[in-house]
Amino acid sequence: MHDSTFSGMPCARESAAIPPPGTAGKASGHADDELLARLLITSWTLATGRTLRPGIPPQLLSEDELISFWADDHITAAAPAAAAAVAP
Repeated sequence: MHDSTFSGMPCARESAAIPPPGTAGKASGHADDELLARLLITSWTLATGRTLRPGIPPQLLSEDELISFWADDHITAAAPAAAAAVAP
């Protein structure tokens, strides 16, 4: 039974990121993929400060939106320098 006497603020347990007790082994492959996607998106958001459009599932975002979200500025900035260092 959920105790709601403290506050109405959701906690991590109530989010979709943590499955309810007793359901972890019953998750389908699709649910596992969604959980992994949520963890990766959340980690990248925390690392870069970038966000995806709220309320839109990632599979419905445009290619440009996904590229701008996932692009790593450090890798793209270093790529020309690395290519120049390898060129004869």
